[in-house]
Amino acid sequence: MDPQMAFQRVCAWSGIICVSMFFGAFALAGFIPPLSPNASAVDIAAHYQSHLGGIRVGAGIMLISGMFYAVFTGLISAQMRRIPGIHPTVIYSQLAAGAFGCLTYLVPAMMFAATAFRPERAPEMTQLMNDLSWIMLVMPWPPFMAQNFSFAFAILCDKRAKPLFPRYVAYVNIWAPVVFTPALALPFFKTGPLAWNGIFVIWIPAFVFIAQFLVNTTALLKAIKDEEQALASTPAEPAPVAA
Repeated sequence: MDPQMAFQRVCAWSGIICVSMFFGAFALAGFIPPLSPNASAVDIAAHYQSHLGGIRVGAGIMLISGMFYAVFTGLISAQMRRIPGIHPTVIYSQLAAGAFGCLTYLVPAMMFAATAFRPERAPEMTQLMNDLSWIMLVMPWPPFMAQNFSFAFAILCDKRAKPLFPRYVAYVNIWAPVVFTPALALPFFKTGPLAWNGIFVIWIPAFVFIAQFLVNTTALLKAIKDEEQALASTPAEPAPVAA
């Protein structure tokens, strides 16, 4: 196998690795279901004290998951370049927004780690840091919207009879970040569907997030195969004739 193609496939599967590690971290930390924003400071502190090892390990796993998202983003940009007529601005927008999106993995992970670092602190301090961690985790969807919309725009601009990506991939990347937007309302609610543990802010977006990774990974693997076949069918350059 061509090592260049193999590297691309690793980047494609990194999307599945990323989302698996990300949600696996929550399971380890006892954050499924999420802690309620309406919970008392004493209850929040008690959860951290009773799940200390899982939260610390989970924070490390969540941190590492951001690395896989970075290379997944790089692959999307590389494959977007293969679409004829796509301006570099579209590609760079996707790449920059995806790099920014990595912070939504890294920063909450470090916040959870910092919260669990001193479990003996006052419960009110643990509650404050827990609030920061969850809000930083759930609320910053705009980078993903910019990234996904750029990717979708490139796909819809491919007017060839056999486009690189099916059009449904574009529609998935348009609607997925729209589903994340109710997180804007979470500062106003501690209970109900618009709280950070509510159905419109965490549960539906989580399932859509996973489905989007599955769709994009499948489409990228097919694009890599298409590139590999195109390279195999390209005639080799003739060797220069010695003078």
